Amino acid sequence: MKKLLVSSALFVVSMAAHAAGDYKPFFAFDVTSEKDEKHSDLARDYIGANVTVGIKGPHKIEYSIKTGASQKDKEGVQTVSNNIELKIKKSYQLTDNITPYAAIRLGEKIRYNGNNFAHYSIEGGVKFQLMDNLAFDTGLRYRDALNNNNFQKAFERSPTYDDTLTKAYNYESIRLHGMLLFDLDKANTIGLRYSQSKADDYEEERKSWRLHYQHNY
Repeated sequence: MKKLLVSSALFVVSMAAHAAGDYKPFFAFDVTSEKDEKHSDLARDYIGANVTVGIKGPHKIEYSIKTGASQKDKEGVQTVSNNIELKIKKSYQLTDNITPYAAIRLGEKIRYNGNNFAHYSIEGGVKFQLMDNLAFDTGLRYRDALNNNNFQKAFERSPTYDDTLTKAYNYESIRLHGMLLFDLDKANTIGLRYSQSKADDYEEERKSWRLHYQHNY
């Protein structure tokens, strides 16, 4: 899976570098702060950064590849984990001010201990154009591991602190987000996003803030 994702990533980056005509490349950078919500006595703080390179094509379809890394605070059990993710997004111009969209993603979490696992997500949302240079984006994302056995192996927990937390650990979550987007000019956009995830597992149930920057070529 990792070789396929890396090959696809190189293909998307190559297309973005040589995009012309109806295909327009873009670049985005995000910084995220997250915190576990359940079991507050075990809550961990996370900080992460992501870089996205993509292409906007005809019929309002986008193709992109995102790479990122996240790290728990000093008290976290794990240290750094990396992620690579392919995304295809389709938007629909409902009116001049309302643009619904749908997206699918396929990715791989690359663990520091070598226990990696693949995951997928399905997302839907709506972008509302509030002013010429101001928009609000809201949406819902469903995410899960392709194989939860690999996921559980990647995040094995010691039973010493709570035996109940070693059971039925899975990656499945549903996330709701709201985001304000401000166009600095025709090419540059900044944004602030708040999101909240609901999940059976406490480490996947989080609240998050994200700072966003995007440049469109």
